[in-house]
Amino acid sequence: MNDKLLGIIYIIVAILIIVVMLAVPWFYVYMVWIIAIALLVAGIYLALLKKSY
Repeated sequence: MNDKLLGIIYIIVAILIIVVMLAVPWFYVYMVWIIAIALLVAGIYLALLKKSY
C-alpha cells in the first residue's frame, strides 16, 4: 500500500478516535477494550499460528 495513503488513513483514524473520546466518553472505554482484544488475537495469530513458507 502507498505510504502516503496509509499516513492519511492513520490521521483520519486518530481524529475519529479523539472525536469519539470527546463526544461519547463511555463508548471510548469499550472501543479501547475492542482494540486491545483485536490486537491480542492478531498478535497470537501472527506469533504462533501463521505458517511461514
